[in-house]
Amino acid sequence: MKALTLVALLSFAAEPQSVKPPRKIPQPVQEAAEQAQKKDETPTVLKLIMQPLKRGMFIRLPVIDTDPNRGVTYGVMPIWVLQENGADRIRFIHAPSVTYNKTFLWIPTYRYYWYPTNESSLLLRGSASQQKERELMGHFLDGDFLERDIDVELKLQFNVDGSKRFYGFGPDSPRAGETNYFEDYIQAKAAGAIPVSNGSHWKAQAAMNLLAFKLHSGRTPNLPSFEALYRGLRPENRQQSNEMTGGILYDSRDHPVTTTRGEYLSIYAGKAVRDFMSAYDYSRYGLDARLFKPWSPKMVSAAQFSYEQLHNDAPFWLKPSLGGKYNLRAYGEGRYVDRGVAALNFEQRFTVWSKRLAGVTTDFELAPFAGVGTAFSAPKYASARYLRPVLGGAVRAVARPQVVGSIDVGYGQEGAKVFVDINYSF
Repeated sequence: MKALTLVALLSFAAEPQSVKPPRKIPQPVQEAAEQAQKKDETPTVLKLIMQPLKRGMFIRLPVIDTDPNRGVTYGVMPIWVLQENGADRIRFIHAPSVTYNKTFLWIPTYRYYWYPTNESSLLLRGSASQQKERELMGHFLDGDFLERDIDVELKLQFNVDGSKRFYGFGPDSPRAGETNYFEDYIQAKAAGAIPVSNGSHWKAQAAMNLLAFKLHSGRTPNLPSFEALYRGLRPENRQQSNEMTGGILYDSRDHPVTTTRGEYLSIYAGKAVRDFMSAYDYSRYGLDARLFKPWSPKMVSAAQFSYEQLHNDAPFWLKPSLGGKYNLRAYGEGRYVDRGVAALNFEQRFTVWSKRLAGVTTDFELAPFAGVGTAFSAPKYASARYLRPVLGGAVRAVARPQVVGSIDVGYGQEGAKVFVDINYSF
């Protein structure tokens, strides 16, 4: 749903007016008029749902979302997109929606996006369903805080999500072990990264993630209850964890969202200490490496490798997992859970159409991708027999320098999965 929103949002163009130039008109004016008479190549479907505004656009958007865990959701989403005065970039987006899902019934949602600078964004979102799902969330990101190349992330969220799935532990957890549950949590997160020297791509990073988690019985039909399969894993009361993380990162990307070139490497270690705002005592370490290589203005290769390992014991919702949009796009979110996971992904992006829409240049891309990943209790137990492959392709709409919307279809050992997302680079 989010990516469909952005694909439509970034696909507006006002129809040019046909003008027949008078005789003996100056040559530059005549050439401009003849250019305006050329056929408008904007797809008809986009013309039907979009309406120009004085400084932006209004979009009448039908919604069809096919999240692997939630199933099909459909509805309507009117969107107001406002452009910044005197600048060719998006400033605000208002996106309310009313959708219907056969499990969660009617779901009204409101989204507000604010882009104060090219390097910063604020998302506010709220929703409620008839089946007791709730969300209130604020998420702020800035890649140039105080104009000093400092990365800042602040997030506060209350969320009750009834779509979560659990299959058991290990790289061979069977589909027969699938169950559904509501996750109910309050999260407060603060993170930052500071350059080690002026102009350096290397930064020291630190974060604190405070989470208070509770689990409820799910309502997805035709699945056994969580208590029936995993009675000992359900906490009786809300459980709190406080994970503190530090590390080093290297970032030479031209932009963290609409990336076309550069490298990114994050090496980190985290720790939660029992009785220090945490019910659990565990540690984790990992790395995230990404490479973006442009071969021409219309062709970019993107590659990613991620690895994470947890030590001591923690409940399943805190353990590393494999599956979903961000690490293996042919499996639902949280499909494989263990103390360690690793994934390798490659994507080849081709720009197939570019157009100036509502004052912003938008690129439409096709991106075939391939990947492989696995889960394990420790690296020495990782086995090639449990490698999970994925092949697929994505459609991306990119409005530089701020916004990306994508629709991804991946195929793996458990069939096809579809993911939609906004503002994820790779």
